[in-house]
Amino acid sequence: MSVVISTTAFAGGNDNPPAINLHLNKRADIDRESFLTENKEGRALAFGYHQFGSANLNNWLAANTSTSGAFADNYMTIGLDNFKNNGKHYDGISGLGFIIPQKVSAGINDSLKMRLTGWHLTTSAFGYDIIKGEIVTLAVAPAFAWGNLKMRREANGTKTKYTNPFVAPGGRAEIRFDIANFIIGGRVTYRYDITNTLWKRKDDMMPVLPEYGNTGLAFFGYIGIMIGKDDDSSKRTDDPPATPAPRD
Repeated sequence: MSVVISTTAFAGGNDNPPAINLHLNKRADIDRESFLTENKEGRALAFGYHQFGSANLNNWLAANTSTSGAFADNYMTIGLDNFKNNGKHYDGISGLGFIIPQKVSAGINDSLKMRLTGWHLTTSAFGYDIIKGEIVTLAVAPAFAWGNLKMRREANGTKTKYTNPFVAPGGRAEIRFDIANFIIGGRVTYRYDITNTLWKRKDDMMPVLPEYGNTGLAFFGYIGIMIGKDDDSSKRTDDPPATPAPRD
């Protein structure tokens, strides 16, 4: 920020000293063009498809129950994504999704029922926007996945629960379109589970489930709106304020 000093002499001789006017000029040290395009933010409804290594679990069910059912080799999530892009190269996201429940029932000769639920959070704060465009974002970045898988078990009227929390570093690649403040896009992520792969039992009387590490790919699609864009140039001016008219 710079200061401009000007003086105005009034008629009337030495009885009227000159007036000093101070003008604040906001142009200094600011790249105005980049400033006006930064801090785009958005919200979107997101759907996720996550790889789920269910083979060991299904083998356990087949060996220990009379069920002919099986868990799918994926789980689906629905949730909310948040985006931030500075109009240059930075791109960040966070997305929280909840697992759409999967159920397996053993059948008429076995009261066992199992239900998979949980939540999944993806965070990525250091994305690099390759295109650096106003409409199209193409970003790659490191990412972290966090979450908790929950397996609810019911047998003979008794309900119990297993949990399998995870922390999984990885990466993401993403493409996003911002058209008239509407967002549509897709993302692929990879996560590598670095936590304990054992299912945690609520009590020691429950059978032990086979280990599972939540490592794999995930695919997301989303649609939403922009909620903030710092591009209101009408509130900024390059011209200093007008000098007051001299007093008579």
